[in-house]
Amino acid sequence: AMSLKDEYEQDLIKKSSVLSNKVLKHGFIPKLEEIIDKEQKVTHYNISSEIDSVLENPSLINLKVPQEHVQSAYYPIVQSGGEYDLRVSAQSSDKELSYDIITVSLGARYQLYCSNIARTFLVDPPRIVSDTYELLLAVQESCIAAMVPGKPLSSAYTAAVKKLQYENRNDLVKCLPKTLGFSIGIDFREGALTLSAKNPAIFRPGMVFNLSVGFSGVKLKDDDKAATNNKSAVKDLETFALSLADMVVIGNRKTDVLTKHSKSLGDISYTINDDDGSEEGKNVPDGDEQMARELAAQRDNASGGTRSSSRLASTYAVQDTSAGAAEREKRQVDLMNRRNEERIREHARARGRNSDGSGGANKAEELETYNRTKDYPDVVLPNQVKVDMANKCVLLPIGGNPVPFHISTVKAAVLQQAENVTYLRINFYTAGMALGREASMNMSKLVEKYAPYASFIRELTFRSLDSNNLTQAYRMISELRKRYRQKEVQDQEEATLVKQEKLVRTKAERVPRLSDLTMRPVFAGRKTHGNLDAHSNGLRFFSSRGETVDIIYTNIKHAIFQPCESEIMVLIHFHLKNPIMIGRKKHSDIQVFTEVVDASQAVNGGRRSMYDPEEMDDEQRERQLRKKLNEAFKDYCRKVELVAKKNGFSLEFDIPYRDLGFLGNPHKEMVSITPTLNCLVNLTETPFFVVDLSNVDHVHFERVTLQSKAFDMVIINKDFTKQPWRIDMIPNVEKNSIQDWLTDMEISYTEGPMNLNWKQIMSTISGDERFYMDTEEDGYTEKEAGWAFLRMSGNDDEEDDNSVEEDSDFSDQVNGKESEDEESEESDFDEEESDESDFDADDDLEEQGMDWEDMEKKALQDDKRKLRNPPNDNDNMRSKRRSSGGGGGGGGGRRGAPPKRTRRR
Repeated sequence: AMSLKDEYEQDLIKKSSVLSNKVLKHGFIPKLEEIIDKEQKVTHYNISSEIDSVLENPSLINLKVPQEHVQSAYYPIVQSGGEYDLRVSAQSSDKELSYDIITVSLGARYQLYCSNIARTFLVDPPRIVSDTYELLLAVQESCIAAMVPGKPLSSAYTAAVKKLQYENRNDLVKCLPKTLGFSIGIDFREGALTLSAKNPAIFRPGMVFNLSVGFSGVKLKDDDKAATNNKSAVKDLETFALSLADMVVIGNRKTDVLTKHSKSLGDISYTINDDDGSEEGKNVPDGDEQMARELAAQRDNASGGTRSSSRLASTYAVQDTSAGAAEREKRQVDLMNRRNEERIREHARARGRNSDGSGGANKAEELETYNRTKDYPDVVLPNQVKVDMANKCVLLPIGGNPVPFHISTVKAAVLQQAENVTYLRINFYTAGMALGREASMNMSKLVEKYAPYASFIRELTFRSLDSNNLTQAYRMISELRKRYRQKEVQDQEEATLVKQEKLVRTKAERVPRLSDLTMRPVFAGRKTHGNLDAHSNGLRFFSSRGETVDIIYTNIKHAIFQPCESEIMVLIHFHLKNPIMIGRKKHSDIQVFTEVVDASQAVNGGRRSMYDPEEMDDEQRERQLRKKLNEAFKDYCRKVELVAKKNGFSLEFDIPYRDLGFLGNPHKEMVSITPTLNCLVNLTETPFFVVDLSNVDHVHFERVTLQSKAFDMVIINKDFTKQPWRIDMIPNVEKNSIQDWLTDMEISYTEGPMNLNWKQIMSTISGDERFYMDTEEDGYTEKEAGWAFLRMSGNDDEEDDNSVEEDSDFSDQVNGKESEDEESEESDFDEEESDESDFDADDDLEEQGMDWEDMEKKALQDDKRKLRNPPNDNDNMRSKRRSSGGGGGGGGGRRGAPPKRTRRR
């Protein structure tokens, strides 16, 4: 009966488990990482002592728990170096910690109720050790699944053995401990309720167990350690052990784990020595493919359980620094020269293609309302304004005859009423005046065509005593103009559309489907929910309201799968070659996603306590949901690739490289921008930011100065008729990594201190056929080729400053003053006074015996010297500051002393 815990006791055990969890997370792990990073020599016993002190006084890790309510359940156990004892009665040795396989076990009491947790940390683990640890996690999951009410306690041990046998690892059965845990409560270990192989006792709701699984005495062969770095301490191990212990409570419906600290391979593995024996990375292609493979390898290592310490990070930093900015600049010069030659050839081919065209697209289309007067409407009075909606024209009476005007010629219609008279004024598009935004493209071409020799009607005004006719005509003109404008906008939207293939639906086999998705952009309303199916030649999104969107494989330029890590959604994004119509607008980017956490919950979640057990449960469920959704989306992408390949199409999904991501402002808000293999994207926020790197000609960094904390990045399109993309407010710390990435992607860049007028720059260079050449039209005069002129930004100012300093007689004083850190106004004043007294000492002595003529000559010489060397603004400011500083420097009522001069020689 003592083994069954009521709700109050379970709550105390839960709080005790949280305490053990927090001591491990905030007490042991930071200490372990500090020891590894700084290569400290600390004994196991000393580490155990520090953990024990934290258990006795949780305030050391900022945990607000009454100290009289907590104590250590037993002395913590830390082991490494090949000597392991997985029993709770084991003790930490006086040997120094070894950076190989480290086990830790600790327990806490909260108001007398006990808890226990154990974890294993791997440093430079060989592949066999990582695989064995993954198997240990699976064994623990099997044991937890077997711990349900009604089953005997021996079922947990049986489940562990069956799992090992199923994985063909019978050699590890003998490495299991004799018991896999015990019941726990006020007594740390209840001997009658152990998880052994022959215990017939039954699991009941309310029982709480310490589930402790592990392998001890596992042999580590030399072949298993061959790929490990020679500096790693794992090389000295002959055997190793792994240990995991968690608090488990038996519920009516499910078994719950109370110690939530992560035990995944990625969170307990550290790499502090590079693998110098690896053969990977040799014989790989250059350029984009090489970078993609390197990044993919880094991502695989991260997902496979590599957690880099700061020592490893500093190693990479040293390697990056050794490459140096000078080497990067040298590569950029060569890259820009090569890109200039490529762009010259591209422009030559483009001019050749354009010369073959007829140019018919630029011709104006003549307006025609009626072929003859007999086609006029049947009832048209001589002095009546009539609107023909079918033929899109307005019939206006001129000299008693109806004259048709096409609605596109009407610029505006104004209705005015004055007492008993109504006026209708109609304005037309004419030459010599601004046409405005609403003028159609065809109308603009017609005005430009006939402007040199035709006469235009600018305005017609009609007066009537009966307002009904003119009011009705005004309303019909306004409605017809509105309809014509909408039709023209729609035609312009559809003019660039490329006719898509029809979707061929798969009927003979099962169609891969991703359900419960939200699509962006939306059809209408707030959200568009539905499913995404993969068919023979494309994908179809079918909404819950019956709308469909077909995405053909051949029209997909880039497909991107972004798993959910720090975001609130997991998504699949399609960047299309040719836009498609969704609703009444054309779009080149289609996205489907599923939210992992509702946005309102994500905002309010920060208000809860990090030590709340319920909060930890929510975080655990959220992590499980993220993992589940990521796996579902990843599996769907793999199936889509297989379907496309099976039907003769090439489709591959890119994944953003988060390690290369940075913060920036492309659309009026700060977002995270990450590169993929072919793009630079932000897909979480709308509007989407997608830059195809194949369309990028050059990148320029603006506001790059020592004073600014952020800079702007301008990405220039190869099509000079389009304005560049901009990313503003990028932190300065990201500049070197971005420039390294651009260099690896073979994209040229420059930087300067000012924001430039890119609209004017693009309009200037778009008409320059020799922009990428290094000579002017005469073929002899040299000039900067391509974007090299952007490198000169700010140099002229520096040269001017240098010339001023060379000519100035006060340059030494000014430069010296700027290079010093001024401690106070008074100290500077005293120093300048002392300098002046030293400099002018001889002159003062000479002035004592001067007569009037000598003094007058000296005054003229001083005036001439001042005219030759006028004081600069800095000197004037200093003199004003000294004069307004009172008598702090001991000058009495003297005016500010003249600035110190350098003698001419």
